[in-house]
Amino acid sequence: MIEIFKIIIIFTVFLVFISGPLNIFNKVSKEIKINFLKYNLVINFNILLLLSLINIPIKNYQTIYMLILILLFSYSIFISKIDFINFKKKSLINFSIIYFSFIVLALSISSNLNLGWDAKYFYYIKSLFFVEGLGLSELGSFEHNKWHPHFGSYLWAFFWSLPFIEIEYFGRLSYLFIFCFSIYFATNFDSKNYTSNLLYIALLIILFKYERFSGLQEILIFSFLAISSKILYQLNFKKSLMDLAILVLIANLLIWIKAEGIAFGLIIILIILFNKEIYFKEKTIIFLSFLFLVVLKYYVYSYYEFEANAQPYNFKEFVLFSFENIYYRLEKIVIYLVYYSLKNPIFLIGIILIFFLNFYKKNKILLKNFNLYFIFNTVFIFSAYLFRDLEIVYSLKTTLERIVFTSSGFYVYLVILFIKKIFEINKKKWKFL
Repeated sequence: MIEIFKIIIIFTVFLVFISGPLNIFNKVSKEIKINFLKYNLVINFNILLLLSLINIPIKNYQTIYMLILILLFSYSIFISKIDFINFKKKSLINFSIIYFSFIVLALSISSNLNLGWDAKYFYYIKSLFFVEGLGLSELGSFEHNKWHPHFGSYLWAFFWSLPFIEIEYFGRLSYLFIFCFSIYFATNFDSKNYTSNLLYIALLIILFKYERFSGLQEILIFSFLAISSKILYQLNFKKSLMDLAILVLIANLLIWIKAEGIAFGLIIILIILFNKEIYFKEKTIIFLSFLFLVVLKYYVYSYYEFEANAQPYNFKEFVLFSFENIYYRLEKIVIYLVYYSLKNPIFLIGIILIFFLNFYKKNKILLKNFNLYFIFNTVFIFSAYLFRDLEIVYSLKTTLERIVFTSSGFYVYLVILFIKKIFEINKKKWKFL
């Protein structure tokens, strides 16, 4: 019972991060504006990222920051004249489903506290630096800091070190919250509640594995890709400058979570550049903004004397490879990619849907974004292992499964769109029966 109470407390804290600074209430309909929940999540995490870069200890601002968000949320309630007693039934149902699903999954995580290998030897230790009030200046003394950026560990530390609580797995539950929110956001569309809610629950059941929440960072990139996929799809129908800005901010978060995050961030930006609804001037600003963020990362690395590129990649070695060596690497990449694809239902279904819907004459789903993502992501995967200066089979066995899982985040919305179309077709048939 005490454990459930603790989880309810941390869930409330997480809600604060999607409740402000922007007003999430529609003054007319008295409903929650789902889009503004994602805005707040991404904005707040970028603020935390900025605070981490300027080396302010978490304890120095944590309480004040939380109080500011609570005050802004309270002000939103006041100006929107929200009456929670007579609040919209739809919003209450949706909240209760997220609430109970989070509690159930959080209990599963809290009862199994084994850390993943990378988490135990890299991310956990980096989190400890931030929990102890240290920053990037001191993090350079950690030998294994060079392998991946710090922000995933920083999030872990921020929620781990909450005043008067300080429970380690609360930090990792922030990953669970981002995951649950990303699936909720992706499955939320204008239809009957039960279809969205069923999809949400089904995807949680399919995707949830404890290993994903054992301190590993892939779940963060997976979740932000799922959010980005829906935003990018909606931009085909209605251009939103706010959504474009949020995509750039998501790309910024990705490059600070894992080394491969820069590739996924670049893919998001490239898909934007191929969008015909967006003007050339806007595309130029977006591309230059992303370029600035990448340069900023390398400037920060230089300032704190971090190793800018510790990943085992060597283009010179690739040039010297023989044809037989390149063929051998390509063969192994294909074999292991097929193997891990078969083990990942979303990745496999997503790729099957891309090929099927491209040739299905009655398809009404716009596939351009998903086609581009498939091409760019495939190029990234093959390039990552062709240029990797490590024994190829060892590299594939130890990392490709996680790359496949991370990549599958973008396909979540494609699967949802396809299921939604099936519901709509069957609904029309039922009317004629």
